[in-house]
Amino acid sequence: TASTDGMRTSVETSPLLRHRWEHIVPARMEEMEAAIAARDFPKFAELTMMDSNQFHAVCLDTYPPIFYMNDTSRQIVALVHAYNRAVGETRVAYTYDAGPNAVLYVLEKDVKEVLELLLHFFPPDEGESLHGFLRESTGAYSADELHKEALDFALASRLPASLLAQRSHGALQYLLVTRVGPGPQTLHQRTR
Repeated sequence: TASTDGMRTSVETSPLLRHRWEHIVPARMEEMEAAIAARDFPKFAELTMMDSNQFHAVCLDTYPPIFYMNDTSRQIVALVHAYNRAVGETRVAYTYDAGPNAVLYVLEKDVKEVLELLLHFFPPDEGESLHGFLRESTGAYSADELHKEALDFALASRLPASLLAQRSHGALQYLLVTRVGPGPQTLHQRTR
């Protein structure tokens, strides 16, 4: 379902969407702005994940329901929550828009560990180069530094056994690593 068509159908059929925009979004926006201003990553992460979950709940409440997330999307959600529980704090957050692709927010200090976690559970297909699978725009992490088979034992011992048994070779097309930019910038149109 194209996102524009999906939104139109949700507006027409989902009572949850109306409740969301009348009662939840205004307060959530204030909370989000406060979390960002305070540089409170755990609060930002929690609000981000809750908002993503609620967006997809609206999609399910739409008639007929809209399914954007797939099994791999749901595996990533479960992995993020299991990882955060295992490390005892919120270090990674997910969000999904009108599609199955996760966007993960991670503080710089945790990027390498989260990348290795993802590479462990979602390695490229056998024989596929890690160099082609990991698309990294920051220059901070090379495929040579990351170990897709190594999962720190201390971390592994804190993850649920049911999760450890799940590895999905080839479930992801690639991992793209980026950084937050310098903020809004005015672009000037070039004259020819």
